[in-house]
Amino acid sequence: MTSKTTSRRERFPHETVSEALERSIRNASHLKAKDSAAIAAARELAWRIDNWNALAERALHDANESGKRPAVPQNDNTSLPTFLKYCTSLGLVPEEDKPAKPTRAKATRMAEPTVADEFEEYLANIG
Repeated sequence: MTSKTTSRRERFPHETVSEALERSIRNASHLKAKDSAAIAAARELAWRIDNWNALAERALHDANESGKRPAVPQNDNTSLPTFLKYCTSLGLVPEEDKPAKPTRAKATRMAEPTVADEFEEYLANIG
């Protein structure tokens, strides 16, 4: 194992979403008391993401016993995107690096005539 691989594992250990969120919150010095509600919601979503399989299995088990439909769907396709939106709103996700806008040199040649210009010239020639 290279030292680069080892340092990545130390910096980004395998952990649950809840553990990773807590580490991000600890390292985010910009968070204030006003962020408490969003942090609480993000924690709830992180817990749900971490425990979804167990929740779905329990719901299926209960549904099999009762003969009713499961209380939760088998797949959760909303928690993770919602969680990432909370992380973004809390500043826990780095902003995308936007490439610098290329500078354009001014055109040195004349602009090409438009269809309207050509039509106007045509009318002038036939009249």
